[in-house]
Amino acid sequence: MIARLLTGLFLIVFALLANQVSASLKPGEGVNVCSELELRVAGLFRVGTAYLYLDQCEGASERILESIPKQFSLRLARSFSGEDLADTARDTLKENLGLDSVDELPESLSCMASAYVDADDGDRYDVIYQPGEGLAMFLNDELLKTCEDSGDAAKYFMIWFGEQPFHRRMRDRLLQQAEANGA
Repeated sequence: MIARLLTGLFLIVFALLANQVSASLKPGEGVNVCSELELRVAGLFRVGTAYLYLDQCEGASERILESIPKQFSLRLARSFSGEDLADTARDTLKENLGLDSVDELPESLSCMASAYVDADDGDRYDVIYQPGEGLAMFLNDELLKTCEDSGDAAKYFMIWFGEQPFHRRMRDRLLQQAEANGA
């Protein structure tokens, strides 16, 4: 009986702490829309619209991978499997970090990559990084997961803005637009 009460108390405290972390990580709060881009693969297939949010658009190219408040959003124009999105995130991070295996990914990055779920045309993913707090992923404004910052959570944005991003042209155009909007 006492073990059940202690377990219940632990779960309540954990839920309250998780809500405190996620309460400060919300889509669009504390950041500005710096750029927006319709994303196509092979110039033919519309994937969706990508958005980059930063605390300041100026200097985006130099600051994007630093420990600054930021958000990447994608409004989907087709359905995607959560498993495919997670695998792509892990593989892209592995390449950008120069790791031999996705099993070597830092905890915060592996945590966030596992947050993806199946999504449909019209759904919107928001990935938010807040220094000192960590990462949060939302689907249509519903929190999917938060991951603590173990010192390398800002690197999650390497998926879109690293040396070997998911889509090089998207990276370049989003950063160019952000620079133009910050001028």
